[in-house]
Amino acid sequence: MAALSKATILTDEIGAARLKNLTGFTRFYKIRPIEPQAHMFALKLWRQLPAPFRLSIINAVQQNKRLYRWLLFRHVDAKDRAAGLNINLPPAELRYRVSSTPDAENFITVGRICAADIQSALSKVGRDLGSFTRILDFGCGCGRTMVHLKDLASAAQIDGTDIDTSAIEWCRHHINFANFSLSNENPPIDYQSNTFDFIYAISVFTHLNEDYQFRWLDELRRIAKPDAILLLTVDSSLAGEDGFVFQRSYENGLFPAWYQNAFHSKEYVLTKFGSYFDVLGYFPRGMNAHQDVVVLQKRKIPVDSVNHA
Repeated sequence: MAALSKATILTDEIGAARLKNLTGFTRFYKIRPIEPQAHMFALKLWRQLPAPFRLSIINAVQQNKRLYRWLLFRHVDAKDRAAGLNINLPPAELRYRVSSTPDAENFITVGRICAADIQSALSKVGRDLGSFTRILDFGCGCGRTMVHLKDLASAAQIDGTDIDTSAIEWCRHHINFANFSLSNENPPIDYQSNTFDFIYAISVFTHLNEDYQFRWLDELRRIAKPDAILLLTVDSSLAGEDGFVFQRSYENGLFPAWYQNAFHSKEYVLTKFGSYFDVLGYFPRGMNAHQDVVVLQKRKIPVDSVNHA
């Protein structure tokens, strides 16, 4: 995940123009000019402070990550309002939670790429998004990928679920073509058995500890229809000799202890995930040229007991 200090902030009219020209942007994220008077007044006051005093404030803020993030989000939201990007775009904090940057252009571009990569991975196993009738975005966040699937799966009923209350509330108020539910930290999830014929989870299993991942694999198997397709992403970059590594170092204070950084080797995935589903394909760096894509299929006759040893 990108470090906070590397977060890209949209700060000029050129950046806003690029956003407006992105394919599909104007179809969903509406744009309306808004006068940035309050923001410009605050910026003017800031510039009137002595340079050494401003530097000392910046240094103090950078040492307090929570305060740093809070100020960063307020700053980016003000820039979005000035550019007219706040009408139907998630606020900076929600964008940051799914991509480690509040940058609006990054949010839209990566969402579009992920949707295209889902379609690409499915085509490699002989499937197409348009063939599904009930789709679940497991860990949907604020809908970064989902909004780009609408045209690719126009006949399907799309659902999204996440444990992030703020993200789900935002989706319910701004994305009208899908249904949303708030998930619990642990299964069960509020869906009937054998409900979905396609489930995807982008950058979810890259953060779950081993106990949680097994619980959720079992639950996803329950709510998937027989022969349903599941598409998950994993990160194999630091998997190590054991095949699974869990690092408790992900944005201290922002996410719970069980949701940090997880790394899986291909062999681990084929063995462990393969005890829940048939593995149809494994595509290195197949999601946004970063995470590996795993395509699974639910067996018609499930295995009753799973041995993780």
